[in-house]
Amino acid sequence: MVDRTRYTVLVVDDDPAILESTAELLELEGHTVLTADQGVTAIAFCRQQMAQVMVLDYAMPGLSGEAVVREVRRFDPDLQIILQTGNTTLPPRKLLQELDIQGYHSKMEGPEKLLWWVDLAIKGYEHLRTYRTLEHSLLVLGVALEARNLETAGHTQRVVRQAGDLGRRLGLSKNQLEALRQGAYLHDLGKLCIPDNILLKTGRFHCKERTLMETHVEHGFEMASFIPGIALGALDVIRHHHERWDGTGYPQQLAGDEIPILARIFSICDVYDALISPRPYKAAWSPTEAVRELWCQRGAQFDPIVVEAFLSLEEILEEIQA
Repeated sequence: MVDRTRYTVLVVDDDPAILESTAELLELEGHTVLTADQGVTAIAFCRQQMAQVMVLDYAMPGLSGEAVVREVRRFDPDLQIILQTGNTTLPPRKLLQELDIQGYHSKMEGPEKLLWWVDLAIKGYEHLRTYRTLEHSLLVLGVALEARNLETAGHTQRVVRQAGDLGRRLGLSKNQLEALRQGAYLHDLGKLCIPDNILLKTGRFHCKERTLMETHVEHGFEMASFIPGIALGALDVIRHHHERWDGTGYPQQLAGDEIPILARIFSICDVYDALISPRPYKAAWSPTEAVRELWCQRGAQFDPIVVEAFLSLEEILEEIQA
């Protein structure tokens, strides 16, 4: 159910009669409405973030609808925009995609279709804002975990970026890439449950200490399961990024293709960044040394195909050659 009272719709049209009738229609449906009769005024409203949805006349004298959209998109990527026109001919689809238009309404179609587009735009805005909030929360959590674990600054953002690059190289879908990104941010969430005397230890773990340390993946999985909007694939990354291709990893000793693909992808990025970064218990390896280790671990710790894809990334090749 769309909550129309929480959002403001900006209606922009140079025809006073259409501007008034459209505003009245939306107000009768419970929307809060702003109006503008020219593009310059519309842009000013948008700069002040006074609306979440804009119903914009495409063909206006002076500053055209297209020009308004191009200007607004420079500072507001989230505003939901519905182009409206009296013409029967649609603008080129490529142009609509380029301008990131959420809907296109012909005035010939009548008010019901416009109301449908506006409700759809509000749902889209709600979804986008939820995503932005989740993304920000994941980043904050990732950086906090990084600080507590005394990892090199930037580790979280580097592995998030590299995992995305590797996922695209392997042809992951948009949803898989989003799940991979979420999992990369939160891969060590469960370390919040590990005592400092173990988490920060610089020497080798005793058997009981190692067993306790390994519980961080299950703790992380359980904690992340309560985060609204978290993707199932992200939970796979958190739980299984310490599994090994040969079945000797943890927590479930999965082997080969039993290990979720997102976990296989992330584990390589995580290990590579750990190898080339200084830690309390070791000095940083050179990129060449780290690459040599990944190559040696094909078929043992890592999926061979994923290793080859990782080593073909432009960023990795540049680091080796530097």
